[in-house]
Amino acid sequence: MLRILCLLLVPLAVAGDVVVKSTNSGPERLLIFIPGGKVPAENYKLTAEAIVTAATGLNLTVVVPSVFKDLCIISCFSTYACSSLKSTIDTAVAKSGFISTNPKEDTFVAGHSLGATCGSNLVVGYSYNYAGLLEFGGYTDKDGETSVANYSIPVLTMAGELDGGGARPGKLALYYEQFKEYATKHGEDKALTLKPVHSLLGVDHSNFCPGFFVTATKDLCAEVSQDEGLQAIGKASAAFLHLNSPTTSSVKAAALATMHEMLDVSRKLFEPYLEAFEYERGGSWCKLAQRSISGLSKEDAGKLQVEMEVVPFKGFQHGHTKYSPVEGGGLKVTDIASYEEAGGFGPYDIHGAAKSIDCKMVGGDRIAEQMQVKTNLNTTCGAMNRLAVETALELLPEKSKKRYLAQTRRVCYGEDKFVFQNIGPLFVKGSITVKETEACLEVASLALISTLAQAIYPGSHYCKLLSPAMALEWMMTDGLKPFPYDLTAESCKKKGGFQEIVV
Repeated sequence: MLRILCLLLVPLAVAGDVVVKSTNSGPERLLIFIPGGKVPAENYKLTAEAIVTAATGLNLTVVVPSVFKDLCIISCFSTYACSSLKSTIDTAVAKSGFISTNPKEDTFVAGHSLGATCGSNLVVGYSYNYAGLLEFGGYTDKDGETSVANYSIPVLTMAGELDGGGARPGKLALYYEQFKEYATKHGEDKALTLKPVHSLLGVDHSNFCPGFFVTATKDLCAEVSQDEGLQAIGKASAAFLHLNSPTTSSVKAAALATMHEMLDVSRKLFEPYLEAFEYERGGSWCKLAQRSISGLSKEDAGKLQVEMEVVPFKGFQHGHTKYSPVEGGGLKVTDIASYEEAGGFGPYDIHGAAKSIDCKMVGGDRIAEQMQVKTNLNTTCGAMNRLAVETALELLPEKSKKRYLAQTRRVCYGEDKFVFQNIGPLFVKGSITVKETEACLEVASLALISTLAQAIYPGSHYCKLLSPAMALEWMMTDGLKPFPYDLTAESCKKKGGFQEIVV
């Protein structure tokens, strides 16, 4: 049972709403906490208490409004249609007794899961007239004015390491990248104050709403007790609130120290993804693939020069390889590299990994002809898929690797599949095979080989390849789930994960 310093808290029962008030001295602040989809406000009471308990430098009131049908999105489905939710919130806040003097200074908005979407809609819809936004198990837009990079008020993006839905590490890594770029320009301390992005070790999506197992997002089982999860959530939230309120210098210093501690964890989880994403974006994976596909011996491999032309996928169809002899019997080739955005075994846009890395390369037979050497013409696209899995394993944080290797499901490989009649547009529109089964993740490349004897682009070898980031995604999240998915709070308890809470 969660241990709360009861003397610091004054819980109020308000017609379905949850209100938790601190009796601390310090600046008076309000945190509006919007519930996740289908989750009753009551399931955020312990979370609110954990935040208030940790926010020792503030006289904090947390209001969790009870929203229509427990779905905030009905009342706030866009930035232009949020007045109904705003009215619900205003009524709940009025009942709490908190009186704002300037919401731009004294009122923060938080949301969990779908509530994070509503929270951002509310903030943007009302011209950012709030002191800050806390996104729990959710996020702002990936780009544009409402991205982390451009958000005009402080925004905390935070989820559990074992979130099984859209706020998994593989998605938050995209927001961490924006944090990192901001820190490079403005300093790490300022970035940790205004745009922190964190993942909490061992915490899952359901830890934010004790007593409600969020099966709709295919959650994973937490590896910490609910008490430990709430303490981590409360500590991080309080640090963000302290840094963006007029607290004492000692309180701010402690808050910043907390943010730095959390950043050490986040780096270990997110940096591997950034490295994996670079294989997709920079063309280096196709460059490796060309060297594999060339079939050259070790003695001749050094004579092959590979240059990449990286293009967006919409331009991939119109890109074509080039080759030219170089002095000393070598050959320079220019390949076309692209990638297809998120897809694969999970729903669209729940992670940052590419559906596939797509490469147009010069075939081994053309290389043999031009260099006047023998090449191995039996090399396949699939060899690179094995390398992608090996690369992902090397990138995995040690704890994550142990967790993945303790599971029974791995990646298994099928033979390359080929395009009918070597028709180029069919290759472009076709897909790599990435299929989740009870036994493994089945992966098979799509290939097109146009030999020297063929009339259209002879001496070409095209591949759609597994991205190391997609392999990483499988190891960090989806490969840990049962198939078919059947997790419940009770089954997680039996595994020693999710802990029941006595409210």
